[in-house]
Amino acid sequence: MHLVLDVYSDTGRQFASMCSPKIARAVKWKAVDGVRAATLANRCRFLRNCRLANALMSNIFETLARELPEVEKQTKGIRQMSEHAMCARLLCLCFGWDWYQQRIAFQDDPDEWMQNLKHDPDPLRRIIYDSRVIRLGDAAYTLLKGQFTGADAWRHRFLTRPTKPCFAETEIASLFAYNGFNVEVVTETGVRGQDFDLAATRDGVTLSVEITAKEDGPLTVETVRNTLTTKRTQVPADRPAVLYMRIPEEWMRNPIESQAIFSEAYVEFFKKSHRFNAVVLVWEKLVPALDGAFTGMSMWPCYNNSPRNPYSRLDLLGPMRAPHGRVLLAHSFYDFLKGVEAKLLKNSAPI
Repeated sequence: MHLVLDVYSDTGRQFASMCSPKIARAVKWKAVDGVRAATLANRCRFLRNCRLANALMSNIFETLARELPEVEKQTKGIRQMSEHAMCARLLCLCFGWDWYQQRIAFQDDPDEWMQNLKHDPDPLRRIIYDSRVIRLGDAAYTLLKGQFTGADAWRHRFLTRPTKPCFAETEIASLFAYNGFNVEVVTETGVRGQDFDLAATRDGVTLSVEITAKEDGPLTVETVRNTLTTKRTQVPADRPAVLYMRIPEEWMRNPIESQAIFSEAYVEFFKKSHRFNAVVLVWEKLVPALDGAFTGMSMWPCYNNSPRNPYSRLDLLGPMRAPHGRVLLAHSFYDFLKGVEAKLLKNSAPI
């Protein structure tokens, strides 16, 4: 896997000061908007499995942990705001300053999925925005922390595609990494049976994972059937496969009616095709609470009773749940940095 880094602002200055001579010789420094940035052809790429890269990643996380006290001072200790700030920094490191400016920083012309509208008068949209920044940052951290390959393909998709499908893919990849799988982002080939999104391996078994995001519109049996039929040919026939379908929240506002539509499409599809072991619906819920709201992730799996390649650990296709019921798709990047901060304090390193 390649670790792709763009380093800006205070992180960039600290990164420059802590680079070893070996790293410094490999990195070209240039001024960007008055801020020093670490670049090698505008990006620093190091093989993560080499000692140099592991040291670099550790130093980056330590640098971000050193920024925590100032961030928490600015956010008055409000956890969600601090989480947002640190996840935004990580996403900038992963995808670059230009991507960050377009998708995370507040803009007059916001990203359609991230909803980063400057001076947004709708507080609910701002809640959605904050939640998505944190969730994407946590998912990216979970992938970097785990056994993850195909980072170049993953990053290329974010830089060349709309955010929504990339977001959906990253959360599902994070789910598998969180559940103990080795995750590979598969490079597109355009070849039938080899053009799926992820390969997830655990206990010697590899799953083919296809992810699709449906746009707003009426929910019909035909809509679901067409999606299933199209996706069937993208996964290989010789190993277990699962399809995750991210759907609009409004499709599930009447659960009984919606499940009847999906069930009709599934029954017909599973009679004709046995490639998918399961189809998992994924949707985001916005639940009003007091003067605000909170977001939640819901999943509804439907299993094929006669798959071509049986898979016994169907429990691993969905998220774990915390004691309070929260769906767990990723490790918390903020909690990780707090742990690094505590370790630095324990070792008497100045923060």
